[in-house]
Amino acid sequence: MFDSELLPSLSDETLTRRAQRGDAAAFDVLVQRHAPALHRFVARTMPERSDCDDIVQESLIAAWKALPSFAFRSTLRTWLFSIAARKTADVLRRRAPVVDSEAVDEAVAREPGPVEKATDRDFLDALARELGRLPYPARAAWWLREVDGLSIAEIAGVLRTTEGSVRGHLQRTRQRLADTLGEYWP
Repeated sequence: MFDSELLPSLSDETLTRRAQRGDAAAFDVLVQRHAPALHRFVARTMPERSDCDDIVQESLIAAWKALPSFAFRSTLRTWLFSIAARKTADVLRRRAPVVDSEAVDEAVAREPGPVEKATDRDFLDALARELGRLPYPARAAWWLREVDGLSIAEIAGVLRTTEGSVRGHLQRTRQRLADTLGEYWP
């Protein structure tokens, strides 16, 4: 079996160790595995779609450069999310935060009827507005937990904060959403 045919069957840890030794093909497989999730995360927390590709690309370049110092204290996936979160936060610091309602639509994709579509559209618009009003760490924590399903510990690693801080962001965000979007609850 050729090496290129074997690479996709290897674990992230094995591929990461190979990439740390300069194996670009191993890193390419890691990029293929993780870039879609990174792109979804960045798209959900970035108002400008045009910036998403650039942020993901910059994150992956930064990962490649920092890979020799990656010490496996977290999973590669969590480490990549943390790089993308930092790159996204850097861009957002330079502008006002807004959530793209299309990203919310993608996260809650399904096929409702016409009445549900109108109600859902109103809800999704309201959700997008409320998420857009949140500071980046709270918005990112909410997306990583509620949509990407990361654990509190993983989110803390991604956002470079404490688990208590993540719990606080999530609790305040959920309470705020419940208060402001209460009319949409059955």
